[in-house]
Amino acid sequence: MDKTLKQLGEEYLREVDLVNEKIEKCRKRLIKATREHNCDEIFIVRKLLKLFYNQKNEMMDNAKTLITYYS
Repeated sequence: MDKTLKQLGEEYLREVDLVNEKIEKCRKRLIKATREHNCDEIFIVRKLLKLFYNQKNEMMDNAKTLITYYS
């Protein structure tokens, strides 16, 4: 199955929604850990959030590049 660059870019954008769901779950975990003063959990969740936000930004950049490649 051959896909155009635009189709691949749109696929990246759909995958961003999954990353957004992971970010939302982590944010809830962070709120809970902060309320409980659980420093270890706060540290872990912050690292995960940083990872997911970086992943999201890269996916958005790649999607934009693919969608607008021939424009």
